[in-house]
Amino acid sequence: MKMMNNHGLPIPNTFPTLHLVYATSDLPAPSEKRLAARLAAVEPRTEPNQILARYDIMESHKILIQILFHDHDIRVAGMSTPLPRPITDQTIHVSHWPPQTKMAMRRHQSHLSLVYTGKSPDPIEKMIALYSVAHAFATENLLGIVNEGAWTAHPPADFLSPASIRTYREEIPFNLWVGYVKFFIDEQRFWLATKGHHIFDVPDLAAFVQPGEDPQDMIHHFINVFYHCFEKDVVVTPGDTLEIGATGRFFRFAEVSEYADYLMGPAGTLVMEEIEPGEINPPR
Repeated sequence: MKMMNNHGLPIPNTFPTLHLVYATSDLPAPSEKRLAARLAAVEPRTEPNQILARYDIMESHKILIQILFHDHDIRVAGMSTPLPRPITDQTIHVSHWPPQTKMAMRRHQSHLSLVYTGKSPDPIEKMIALYSVAHAFATENLLGIVNEGAWTAHPPADFLSPASIRTYREEIPFNLWVGYVKFFIDEQRFWLATKGHHIFDVPDLAAFVQPGEDPQDMIHHFINVFYHCFEKDVVVTPGDTLEIGATGRFFRFAEVSEYADYLMGPAGTLVMEEIEPGEINPPR
């Protein structure tokens, strides 16, 4: 049986990374003062004089900057070239935005890559720091934010506004930070897999979706399991079973036994298989 969507994709970077894609070949070039002011606008507790930007290269077609604030260290590198085709296939192409939105993002002419290399132990704070820097480099030419490790992308919309970025501490924006990718076996059956959980030190999850089943239901289950692992610091292993809240749905976790090249995430992937209530493991 042949899997579809085989793009020969690279292994994603395990550092939190965002790519900003622009409509023109000219890259944004904010001054150090303006950069600090825009970063401080996201975090009222941050004064502009607490932000250090080291400009190694600042040209219209090439940028290399190191940005330091609090315990964050973000490297910014930009070039007046589109992202490599395998990355756009892995992210923009499989994202869940309207075709015209994805087409606009695919037609970008330049990009900035933001790589988190700081010391914060909190993955949410790492992502918020990246989005804060993305806000600082947002212009009218910004077409989208590409998350290579999560196999997804999204338009700027209001997602880069200071008010929106601050809400990400209250509720993780799964539609932005996690990819839900379908790998079709045939026209009606497919594997649904998360991408990007590894940034939060949580295994990715996968489930086989049969005709008539709503994949959105499984995405809700994925989110519930994510919170179970992330907020409660629970380690789930193959053979473990779980009831999802008060849904009356029961699942067993299993190893990936096929199509590992597609389904396996950098921190591992667990397959969720629905079971009957009587198959739940007894309490330990």
